[in-house]
Amino acid sequence: MMPKFFLLIFFSFNLLFTAQVTFIVDMSNQAVVSGDGDYPAVYVSGGNLNGPSGIEMTEAEDNMWTLTTTLNPGNYTYKFRNGYYNYWDGPGWEEDDGLIEGGCSYGQYHDRRVIVGNEDLTVGPFCFGSCDESCDEEIINYTLVWQDEFLEPEINLEKWNFQIGTGDWGWGNNESQYYTSDNENAYIEDGKLIIQAINENFGGMNYTSARMNTKNKGDWKYGKLEIRAKLPSGTGTWPAIWLYPTQSVYGGWPASGEIDIMEHVGYDPYHIHGTVHTENNNGLNGAQMGGHMEVYDIFTDFHNYTIEWNENSIKWYVDDTQFFTYYNDNENNPDTWPFNQYFHLIINLAIGGNWGGIEGIDNSIFPVQFEIDYVRVYEQSELSSINEILPENFRIDKVYPNPFNPFVKLDYTIPNDGDVIINVFSLEGKLINRLKNEFQTKGLKSVIWNAKDINGNPVSTGIYIFSLKYENFNRTQKVLFIK
Repeated sequence: MMPKFFLLIFFSFNLLFTAQVTFIVDMSNQAVVSGDGDYPAVYVSGGNLNGPSGIEMTEAEDNMWTLTTTLNPGNYTYKFRNGYYNYWDGPGWEEDDGLIEGGCSYGQYHDRRVIVGNEDLTVGPFCFGSCDESCDEEIINYTLVWQDEFLEPEINLEKWNFQIGTGDWGWGNNESQYYTSDNENAYIEDGKLIIQAINENFGGMNYTSARMNTKNKGDWKYGKLEIRAKLPSGTGTWPAIWLYPTQSVYGGWPASGEIDIMEHVGYDPYHIHGTVHTENNNGLNGAQMGGHMEVYDIFTDFHNYTIEWNENSIKWYVDDTQFFTYYNDNENNPDTWPFNQYFHLIINLAIGGNWGGIEGIDNSIFPVQFEIDYVRVYEQSELSSINEILPENFRIDKVYPNPFNPFVKLDYTIPNDGDVIINVFSLEGKLINRLKNEFQTKGLKSVIWNAKDINGNPVSTGIYIFSLKYENFNRTQKVLFIK
């Protein structure tokens, strides 16, 4: 038997060489779900960290989740789970493919690996489902180019068209309504556009409603579209906010594409859907690409339904939560990316149809209303930091440390002598501090920020953006300040 005094020495030695390890995951591009638990949460788990069930992380600001735990020196595997599940490797873990391609996977479950030494360690922040340290390192600045706030007493026909009738085979979906331009089906009330579906016989159909579009009055290629709306409830309703090609350059549907910003079907009450249709991925072949998220007050409160669309991807949001991204995997292949042409906006309230009417139509709900508070369309401004042809040897390096407290350092290189401006912005685009505004000689440079604003006051915990402008070129870098 080992002497007791030796056990005490061994125990003290073990405590002496532990480290506090902080795991951080960025959920900006992923809606947090509850899984089999009682509330939405994010977990971290590893085969030799704590077992399969996961340790719940703590939500910080700006979609960051953290966990600090004490570990002995050694190799640990870990990964993040979206929502709690009580068995190993079920739904909710980070996508294995993303981890493999990123080169930071390890072990049979494609876990990440961290080597713990004798010093405290911060791991991350990582973008959920990816090895990227940031979900989005680019700032895209937008300029408002088209809007309707519905403040006029009548619908503005210089901005909107009405589509009338039943279309071909119920607008291609076997829908049960007749669309009209009647002021009972579409009108403005209290600064909102109201699209109302009524149970009445008209044009050989049992219901009337409205479908409005901006074709040849509002057509866009790329940008940000934000529509604030409150949805109707009831089995049989099918409200939609979507984009359709103005010219159909690649042929009829689905070859020229469709972007569904928001769809909802009444029999599935709390799920918001965002979808694309292309020649290769569409509803006819069952291969349409999309995502969804749960929102529980869509019938009582207004929410912002938004896409950000550029030549590389389309991102879907409800309010500030992103729930789906569709990527351009081959910009020269319209079968998967026909979204390099002009599209116009459609807003409609369908009744029944192949999807909306799967569980029938509840006639007791009528009339039902689809309320739109505003429509705003933005285009990428000249200040945006993407898609620029950068001069050779111009670079902005990773900030270090990240997360930081109390100082963070940014290294950057400029290829020639020139004017340099370095600003710190909030995620909302508010100027926090100006660190440089001067002429600099070429070469490797650095700047340090002490987490204070332009007036010398400490900033709050959260995500901030370094913006480096050299001559006419701009690059950005995201940093997390923790206390």
